[in-house]
Amino acid sequence: MKYSIAYGRNLDIKRMKERCPHCVLVGKTVLKDWQLAFKRYITVEPCKGGQVPVGVWQIDDLAENELDIIEGYPTLYRKEIVEIQLDDRMVEAIVYVINDTHPKYPDKAYLERVLIGYNDFNFDKKFIYDAIDRLPTKKVYILTDNIPEKYIEACKKVGIEIEYGMEYNQVNFDGLLIPGGGDIDPKYYGQENYASVKINAKRDEVTFEAIKYCVENHKPILGICLGVQYINVALGGTLKQDIINHKHVEHKIKVEENNILYDYVGDCYITNSKHHQCIDKLGVNLRVIAKSDDGIIEAVEYKEYKILGIQWHAEEMEDVSIFEIFKTML
Repeated sequence: MKYSIAYGRNLDIKRMKERCPHCVLVGKTVLKDWQLAFKRYITVEPCKGGQVPVGVWQIDDLAENELDIIEGYPTLYRKEIVEIQLDDRMVEAIVYVINDTHPKYPDKAYLERVLIGYNDFNFDKKFIYDAIDRLPTKKVYILTDNIPEKYIEACKKVGIEIEYGMEYNQVNFDGLLIPGGGDIDPKYYGQENYASVKINAKRDEVTFEAIKYCVENHKPILGICLGVQYINVALGGTLKQDIINHKHVEHKIKVEENNILYDYVGDCYITNSKHHQCIDKLGVNLRVIAKSDDGIIEAVEYKEYKILGIQWHAEEMEDVSIFEIFKTML
């Protein structure tokens, strides 16, 4: 007789019955000298004196094959054998442990799915939140020649450390934040200047170099207002140099489904608007995830490279969802 223990999404009883019909739930126990951790997904890691509440599934060879598929074994998760107490006896059980070593904050949708199982087993959610609290603080560089007070405040609210300036150090930071500002020199997207203002040649040069580095090295980027325009141009897109009805107003945007922005703000979101330029031709491999009612592109993502760009000034809003999203990208 074989057993497998569950500590995350496999605590979701309904999901397990659907995806692993040959697994039989037999109880719950505590995995001692281990603790929960978040790497690419939830996992466990050895920790002397630690504890993890777990569900126990009885499995046969068919069930083990089903679990291997669910867990992406052996690429994503590996298998280890641990001893657990089941009723009044000690038994061996399989535990799936992630191979990834990179600590990662869970996004809202994933965390909600994990907590389904915690509700099913009536486990104390403190174990989950303690694991999140143990994650190392992430550090972001804001590319600006001004003091970005509102960006600093928003990042601090979600637990992101920042430095800022115009000398991007590629090694010491987990991600890049490109804030709002003036306009990009239209020469970068093959146009003559007919409406672009407050052009900063050094900012253009440094920003495009930083984006290139981050894309090549898979470092996350958040672009806000001018920042999303830089991202689009860096990836081969163009801009409309002057538009109307988007300066100093609030408006509604429509968010597409199946992306992280939708998970945090839903399908309809009210934003500020302070821009006179916007995306025209979309950059290579960018996906539009939000538009205003008049068809202006308001948000884009490049999922593979962890890039998010928004056209509004999230740092001026009470809602810090955008910065929470950025934290999960780092």
